[in-house]
Amino acid sequence: MGDRRRSAAWMSCLAALLAVPRLGAADAGDAVAAGDSAYARADLAAALPLYQRALAAEPAFGTLCRITRVESELGEDATGEEQRRLIASSVEHARAAVAMAPDSALGHLWLAATLGRQAIREGPKTRLALSREIKTEVDRSIEIDPGIGRAYHVRALWNRKVASLSTIERLAASAVLGGVPKGASMENAVSDLERAIELEPDYLNHHLELARTYLQLKRRDDARRELERVLALPPTSNPRDPVFQERARDLLARLPGGD
Repeated sequence: MGDRRRSAAWMSCLAALLAVPRLGAADAGDAVAAGDSAYARADLAAALPLYQRALAAEPAFGTLCRITRVESELGEDATGEEQRRLIASSVEHARAAVAMAPDSALGHLWLAATLGRQAIREGPKTRLALSREIKTEVDRSIEIDPGIGRAYHVRALWNRKVASLSTIERLAASAVLGGVPKGASMENAVSDLERAIELEPDYLNHHLELARTYLQLKRRDDARRELERVLALPPTSNPRDPVFQERARDLLARLPGGD
């Protein structure tokens, strides 16, 4: 089933590309470079059409991953139908990336990450069904390359979400899926986020999500330390760093003894 879905996603993406007049490989390289420049200055809206132009000029795994990343991050701050469209498109581009390079850790990572964002916005049954694919994809990413911090971040969120399922969600999982996915725990979430921080110590969102996990565990002093770290780090690890810092500031203010 997974291979058929990846193949269908790639064929759909390829058909769309063939409908666009082909440009040269040099045009693709220039467009990717311009997209990377726009992404570096946090202009995601400018980066996306540049990457789309590059993909139309020359279908490439790296470009698919770039489009997936930008669509997924734009989807975080969008609303309504536009949000749903961006996240669905990011999932399809991630599936196409996995189909193009099945032995690349990044393709599996981005598929797990985009499915995670899609799952948040779905109902309980769909969310639980997606959780199994998310775990499979992120585990495959770590198996191929255990040195990518973002993969442990995605797996940590999977652990936290599944471990935090309500009684109703667990009953739904038993009725529809034969039970809750095995092996999830808050301890694993903490461990995976700590590993992500070891690999990428300056990535703000690792610290923010570790703080949120500590808050769920009522480890407030540990949470405070991580939130203060988010605010102390330069906002240069991701275009959404200012959002992460604002969220950290809000959580810190709500802690006992906060300003």
